[in-house]
Amino acid sequence: MQIEIAEFGKMSQSGNSLLKLIQNNDLPILDLLVREAVQNSLDAGICVEGHDSVYVDIGIKDVNVPSFAKHLDGITDRLIEKFGVSPQKAIYIEDANTTGLTGSLDFKHSPNGNIFKLIYGISMAQETPGAGGSWGLGKTVYFRVGIGLVVYYSHILNDDGQYEHRLAVTLVENEKLPETIIPKSSGKVPSGIAWWGQRVAPVSYDTIPITDEAMIRDILQSLSMKPFEGKRLGTKIIIPFIDEQQLLIKHEINPDENKPWESNAVDYIRVAMQRWYAPRLANEKYTYGKYLDGHINGERLEKDDFLPLFLELQMMYNVAVIGSKSKRYFVNDIQIRNYFENNTINNAGRVAYKKFTKNELDMLAPLNGPSPFTCVNEKNPLGEQNAPLMAYARRPGMIVNYETDGEWCKGLGATEEHEYLVAIFVPNSITKLVNPDNDVVDLEAYLRKSEMADHTSWTDIIIKSKPLDIVEKIRSQILRKIKGSYENKEEVKEKQGMNKLARNVGKMLLPPTGFGRRASSRNRAGGTKLPTDIGSRGNSFTIVSQKYLDTGALEVHFQLKLAKNVAVFTIELFIASEGGKISATDWESADSVGTPFPAVITGIFFPNTVGLFGRSAAQKSDNKVLHAVRIEKNDVPVECSGNLIFTCTDPHVQVEISMKPEGSVDNG
Repeated sequence: MQIEIAEFGKMSQSGNSLLKLIQNNDLPILDLLVREAVQNSLDAGICVEGHDSVYVDIGIKDVNVPSFAKHLDGITDRLIEKFGVSPQKAIYIEDANTTGLTGSLDFKHSPNGNIFKLIYGISMAQETPGAGGSWGLGKTVYFRVGIGLVVYYSHILNDDGQYEHRLAVTLVENEKLPETIIPKSSGKVPSGIAWWGQRVAPVSYDTIPITDEAMIRDILQSLSMKPFEGKRLGTKIIIPFIDEQQLLIKHEINPDENKPWESNAVDYIRVAMQRWYAPRLANEKYTYGKYLDGHINGERLEKDDFLPLFLELQMMYNVAVIGSKSKRYFVNDIQIRNYFENNTINNAGRVAYKKFTKNELDMLAPLNGPSPFTCVNEKNPLGEQNAPLMAYARRPGMIVNYETDGEWCKGLGATEEHEYLVAIFVPNSITKLVNPDNDVVDLEAYLRKSEMADHTSWTDIIIKSKPLDIVEKIRSQILRKIKGSYENKEEVKEKQGMNKLARNVGKMLLPPTGFGRRASSRNRAGGTKLPTDIGSRGNSFTIVSQKYLDTGALEVHFQLKLAKNVAVFTIELFIASEGGKISATDWESADSVGTPFPAVITGIFFPNTVGLFGRSAAQKSDNKVLHAVRIEKNDVPVECSGNLIFTCTDPHVQVEISMKPEGSVDNG
């Protein structure tokens, strides 16, 4: 391929200035790469029909230096001399089900084509609805990953309806360094920018991407990559000559925690894709378009591979978008008045949140997983207690940022060492502004315009010479909702005298009406006597006492009263949550926790009840967990005692017991 060196001229960029254009010092380089590369791929898949997902694969390949360097006119010897002695690696980003680098090969005939925007242009506005940001600024991260050399390969349908392979190479370097790769020309100021391709014309100095399939296949082979075959469309960006150890950042956020992903780049990228794209990754319920079908080194990233925090964030994102009631999370509408065309209760969006225990986040032995702060590379500013963790994302599904202090967390207070408050806000993107600007007509556009080039924060902006405070009001509403939820809950607990109640035995439900009280599992000696409550229609289920057995199981002694015409009754275990009780079916659902139900009935006994009860049937969950027992009753009134024995595999959940009668309960 022939070289084209950019000339330094009026209003032109230099390599040095491009490398500094998006110098984000808050995020590690691999995080910036994943955020930018995946978003570009997702944007390129918006207009492609026939697929419900966008395929993205990020990984590392070997580089055959002599075979690769021979194709780069003007720098072949420099590359071999500098890198040919030792093994070299390249990071690649591959996407499919995308448009690819379309447009005229000669950008002068198609300045708005994708091929110009990604390879030859800078600071090009992204105009596709639902896209992530701007072309050009974010992509400069590619030049900072290796030595500034980037290979762009794409397989497209061209304007003539023919399949076409295209490949070009760019090099951006600091022209002020004493040793540069781009050849210097006598009497010319070095620009630090060069491209490789084929000449537009024999007499022209300008280059365009090559389309020679044999040459493209040879170049890709030198980078351990294969070309797209058949009708598969997409793009591969390959960044050779990386220093893997230099790319890895050893975070000292929580030095005692296990962070295996910081030992090699592939594992780091695997976690980074979850960290920033949890709402969209492997999420077939993503509602704003195609979900992200993510791969690492060719292997699909499944939900089973997620760290628990990121799986929870995806489920929280889903309930925030849909707005349905959740038994696992708090979900609150966020309403802002006077800025939007309508005043619906969720015109600004919704926030979902929950306090998670260490066990729910796999932090206890033997898993010893990382804390939420370690997962997102944020410090806990509160030391022994835990700061809240706030996330926010708009329509493209990339989490903009994680906040642990500042305006997003002001006044929320700390949680105790054993629990973590995690929240995610999802805006109502289609909400129209009352006084829109030409390119800011709805909340999505407002937030998109408020983001910096690296999309790491939302700030309020000025529209039509009027400063707005939409982001500030959203933050204020979120904080008010979260504080109100937990403050109200604590007030209810105090009124009911339940501040110190059990984690393993909770509220006893007394159908069809009335209810009992919780027993304290902290009293391991048992014998805690609770008053008997009678249901208003002759049925009651009341805890008398409870104790731990030597096996670790919990034995609950109860009093049962059933009317004559009750034919069948069921005693069932539930898990208490902030949003209500969770059944075994709901718990094991893929949309909920997705693990085996943690409470198992091991025995139920009714002494001195000969002739009162008939057959019993065990009810098991999909994971074969015995969570309920259905018992037939003869046509007589019953008043007896019983013992229920169960084990709980999760010491941090609160178990509820329910008794449900079936059949007529009319005592007449």
